[in-house]
Amino acid sequence: MEDKLTWPDDPPTSTRRMRLLAEAAVEFFDVQFDDLKSRKRTNELVWPRSICMWIARDAGYSSPSIAKWWGKDHSTILYAVKLVDDLRKKASYDKQFRQFVLFTKNYIRRIEKK
Repeated sequence: MEDKLTWPDDPPTSTRRMRLLAEAAVEFFDVQFDDLKSRKRTNELVWPRSICMWIARDAGYSSPSIAKWWGKDHSTILYAVKLVDDLRKKASYDKQFRQFVLFTKNYIRRIEKK
Protein backbone atom coordinates (compact mmCIF):
# COMPACT_ATOMS: atom_id res chain seq x y z
CA MET A 1 0.00 0.00 0.00
CA GLU A 2 1.30 3.44 -0.92
CA ASP A 3 1.92 6.02 1.81
CA LYS A 4 -0.29 9.01 0.97
CA LEU A 5 0.87 11.12 3.89
CA THR A 6 2.12 14.48 2.68
CA TRP A 7 4.80 16.30 4.55
CA PRO A 8 5.19 20.07 4.94
CA ASP A 9 8.31 21.80 3.65
CA ASP A 10 9.64 22.26 7.18
CA PRO A 11 9.59 19.72 10.01
CA PRO A 12 7.26 20.36 12.95
CA THR A 13 8.79 22.24 15.85
CA SER A 14 8.32 21.79 19.54
CA THR A 15 6.44 24.54 21.33
CA ARG A 16 7.81 23.49 24.71
CA ARG A 17 10.27 26.40 24.84
CA MET A 18 7.51 28.91 24.06
CA ARG A 19 5.45 27.51 26.92
CA LEU A 20 8.46 27.74 29.24
CA LEU A 21 9.01 31.35 28.13
CA ALA A 22 5.40 32.17 28.95
CA GLU A 23 5.65 30.41 32.32
CA ALA A 24 8.80 32.38 33.12
CA ALA A 25 6.98 35.61 32.19
CA VAL A 26 4.11 34.67 34.50
CA GLU A 27 6.53 34.30 37.38
CA PHE A 28 8.77 37.27 36.56
CA PHE A 29 6.04 39.80 35.72
CA ASP A 30 3.48 38.44 38.22
CA VAL A 31 0.69 38.00 35.66
CA GLN A 32 -1.72 35.14 35.07
CA PHE A 33 -0.95 32.61 32.32
CA ASP A 34 -4.47 32.85 30.86
CA ASP A 35 -4.25 36.65 30.80
CA LEU A 36 -0.86 36.54 29.11
CA LYS A 37 -2.26 34.34 26.34
CA SER A 38 -5.52 36.28 26.12
CA ARG A 39 -6.51 39.05 23.74
CA LYS A 40 -6.16 41.65 26.51
CA ARG A 41 -3.95 44.53 25.46
CA THR A 42 -2.95 46.26 28.68
CA ASN A 43 0.64 47.45 29.03
CA GLU A 44 1.09 44.97 31.89
CA LEU A 45 0.40 42.11 29.46
CA VAL A 46 1.60 43.42 26.09
CA TRP A 47 5.16 44.08 27.26
CA PRO A 48 5.86 40.60 28.71
CA ARG A 49 3.98 38.89 25.87
CA SER A 50 6.00 40.89 23.33
CA ILE A 51 9.28 40.00 25.02
CA CYS A 52 8.34 36.31 24.87
CA MET A 53 7.55 36.65 21.18
CA TRP A 54 10.82 38.53 20.60
CA ILE A 55 12.86 35.84 22.35
CA ALA A 56 11.04 33.05 20.47
CA ARG A 57 11.73 34.81 17.17
CA ASP A 58 15.37 35.31 18.15
CA ALA A 59 15.58 31.59 19.05
CA GLY A 60 14.63 30.69 15.47
CA TYR A 61 10.89 30.07 15.68
CA SER A 62 9.01 31.35 12.64
CA SER A 63 6.47 34.14 12.99
CA PRO A 64 3.62 31.80 11.93
CA SER A 65 4.59 29.17 14.52
CA ILE A 66 4.83 31.79 17.28
CA ALA A 67 1.53 33.29 16.19
CA LYS A 68 -0.14 29.90 16.22
CA TRP A 69 1.05 29.13 19.75
CA TRP A 70 -0.05 32.52 21.07
CA GLY A 71 -3.34 32.47 19.16
CA LYS A 72 -2.40 35.62 17.27
CA ASP A 73 -1.87 36.72 13.68
CA HIS A 74 1.71 36.53 12.38
CA SER A 75 1.71 40.33 11.91
CA THR A 76 1.29 40.61 15.70
CA ILE A 77 4.66 38.92 16.06
CA LEU A 78 6.29 41.42 13.73
CA TYR A 79 4.70 44.25 15.72
CA ALA A 80 5.89 42.71 19.02
CA VAL A 81 9.48 42.47 17.78
CA LYS A 82 9.39 46.13 16.68
CA LEU A 83 7.80 47.18 19.97
CA VAL A 84 10.52 45.48 22.01
CA ASP A 85 13.27 46.91 19.81
CA ASP A 86 11.78 50.41 20.17
CA LEU A 87 11.17 50.25 23.92
CA ARG A 88 14.64 48.84 24.57
CA LYS A 89 16.02 52.21 23.48
CA LYS A 90 14.88 53.39 26.93
CA ALA A 91 17.32 52.32 29.62
CA SER A 92 14.65 51.09 32.05
CA TYR A 93 12.98 48.83 29.47
CA ASP A 94 16.33 47.51 28.28
CA LYS A 95 17.35 46.75 31.85
CA GLN A 96 14.11 44.87 32.54
CA PHE A 97 14.43 43.02 29.22
CA ARG A 98 17.95 41.86 30.10
CA GLN A 99 16.87 40.87 33.62
CA PHE A 100 14.03 38.83 32.17
CA VAL A 101 16.33 37.09 29.67
CA LEU A 102 18.66 36.09 32.50
CA PHE A 103 15.72 35.03 34.69
CA THR A 104 14.30 32.96 31.81
CA LYS A 105 17.60 31.18 31.16
CA ASN A 106 17.82 30.21 34.82
CA TYR A 107 14.12 29.29 34.95
CA ILE A 108 14.39 26.97 31.93
CA ARG A 109 17.63 25.46 33.21
CA ARG A 110 15.94 24.74 36.57
CA ILE A 111 12.89 23.15 34.89
CA GLU A 112 14.98 21.01 32.54
CA LYS A 113 17.06 19.61 35.43
CA LYS A 114 13.94 18.08 36.97
